[in-house]
Amino acid sequence: MFKPELWQCHDEYRTLVNTLGRRLSRNNLKYFFNLYDEERQKLLNLNLDPLTGYISGFYSDGGRPAKHQAQILRSLILFVLLFNKTKARTSLTLWVREVLPGSIALTVLIGCASMEELPPLASYYDFMNRFWMGSRDHYSRSALLLKGRNGKKPDKTLGTDGKLEDNGSTLTCKDIVSNITGGLPASDNPDAALQTFFTLLAVLPSVRLGLIDASNLTLSGDGTAVVSHSSPYGRHLSSCSKTCPYRKGCGRHYSDPDATWGWDSDNETWFFGHTLYMLCSRNNSLKIELPLLMKFTSAERHDSKNFLYAIDDFGRHLCGLSPKNICLDSAHDNIPTYELLEHWDINALIDINGRAKSSENAPADITFDKTGHPLCPAGHKMCPWGNDPIKDAHKYRCPLKCGRIDSCPHAGTCSPGSYGRTVYIKNHGDLRFHPRIPRDSEEYRQIYSERTACERVNDRVLNDYCLQHLKIRGKDHFSFWSMLIGICIHLDARCKAAHLYAA
Repeated sequence: MFKPELWQCHDEYRTLVNTLGRRLSRNNLKYFFNLYDEERQKLLNLNLDPLTGYISGFYSDGGRPAKHQAQILRSLILFVLLFNKTKARTSLTLWVREVLPGSIALTVLIGCASMEELPPLASYYDFMNRFWMGSRDHYSRSALLLKGRNGKKPDKTLGTDGKLEDNGSTLTCKDIVSNITGGLPASDNPDAALQTFFTLLAVLPSVRLGLIDASNLTLSGDGTAVVSHSSPYGRHLSSCSKTCPYRKGCGRHYSDPDATWGWDSDNETWFFGHTLYMLCSRNNSLKIELPLLMKFTSAERHDSKNFLYAIDDFGRHLCGLSPKNICLDSAHDNIPTYELLEHWDINALIDINGRAKSSENAPADITFDKTGHPLCPAGHKMCPWGNDPIKDAHKYRCPLKCGRIDSCPHAGTCSPGSYGRTVYIKNHGDLRFHPRIPRDSEEYRQIYSERTACERVNDRVLNDYCLQHLKIRGKDHFSFWSMLIGICIHLDARCKAAHLYAA
C-alpha cells in the first residue's frame, strides 16, 4: 500500500538536510558535507514530488504501507553519483549494508534522520522490480528455458546490414511506421513506467530550466552495445543432479534471458547483451548533452527499427515536446523513416547509406555518397550539369567527359560515347535524395554536427557512470539503472549551468 502522507516531500527533505547538517556540524553546513558537497547540491535540486501521483498505481490497496520510498530512490541516485568515491563502488549490497550505516552524512543526504530509519536491502529490490510493466516469470531463479535458445557465437562475416537478422521477426520498418501513423503503439513497452520516471524527474525540469530548447529542439539518435555479464548457454539448476534421467530435457536457466548476440560496430566484434538506444539533445550555449529517452532493445535488432520504437515512445511520453530536426547516421537511411518524419513535419537529417544503390531514378551500378551525390561505377563524383525542365530532374554527367578526371578504368564500357554517361535525379517526390534541408548546405552541416551528442552521452553512461561494469542482468534491471544514470546526467547539467550563470 502506498500512502502519500508517508512520502517525504521535497520541502521536508530540504529542511531535514539543512537543520541536521547545521546541528551536527556546529553551524557549519559545508563542513559536515565537505566530502559530498557537490552531491548535496544535486540532491537538493532534485524534486521527487512529481512522482507521488503516479507511483501509487503500482501498489495494492491493502497490506502494510510502504515506507521510505522517497529515501530509497534518493539513495539509489546518490549511490550512482558516488560510484567512484566509496568502497561500495558498484555494489548495491555494500552500499546499503556497510557504506550508509557507516556515515551519518550520507544517511542525512538520502533523507533519513537516523541510521535506524535506513531501509533494508530487500526494500531496494522490491522498489526496483515494482515498476517493470512486463512479465517477470522468465527472470525467476527457477525459470527454465529451452537449451540452445541463443545459438552459438556467430561467424565473423556479416550481412549487408552489418547486423544479425531479428530472430524470427518478419516486421519491417514499413510495417512499424504503418502502425505508428495508424495510432497503434509500435511495440509493447514494459519500461513505460521508467520512461515516465525519467520524464518527470529529469527531462521536464531541464526544459523548465532552459537546458533543453523546446522551441527549437534537435534530436539525435544512436544505439550502443551493452555487454551482459551472463552466459549465452545458460546452466542447469543446482537442484538437477547430474544423475537425473530427465536432465537433458528439463531446459536451462538463463540469468539474462533477454540478452542476444549482436554486432558491436565500434569495436568490430560480436557481443552478447543488449542495445541501449538513446535520443539526445545538445545545448550549444552551455555545451551540455542530455538524454531525452533511453531504451533497451534486442542486440540483434537493427538501429533503423530501434529508432522507430524509440521515437514512438518519445511521442507518447513527451507529448509536450515536438522536435524540429532529427539527426541520424546512415544506418537509419530508409524510405519509411523519411515518410514518418515528413508525416510529423520534422526535418530529417540522415546520411545516405553507402551500401544503398536504390533510387528509382538511377541505374543499379550508380551509388551515392553520404550527401546524396551520385557516384559513377569507378567511385568518382559525377558532374552536376544543370536542371532538365522537361524531366524535372537534376542532370549529372560523366566526370571523365567533363574533364574533371584524366582517366577512368571504365571509360570503354561505361561512357563510350563522346558526351559520356548521363544520370537524372528527380527534383521532387523522393524524400531520401531531396530532404527539406539539402545535405550539401551549410545549414545541414551545422545542425548535423549536433549528432555527436549521442556519442558523448553514450560515453558518460557506459564509462563515467559505469553501466558496463555493473554486475546486473536482465532487461528490467538494465532499464532501471540506465534511468538512474540519465537522471544523474541531468543533475550534472543543472550543476554546470548554475556555475556558469554564477560566473
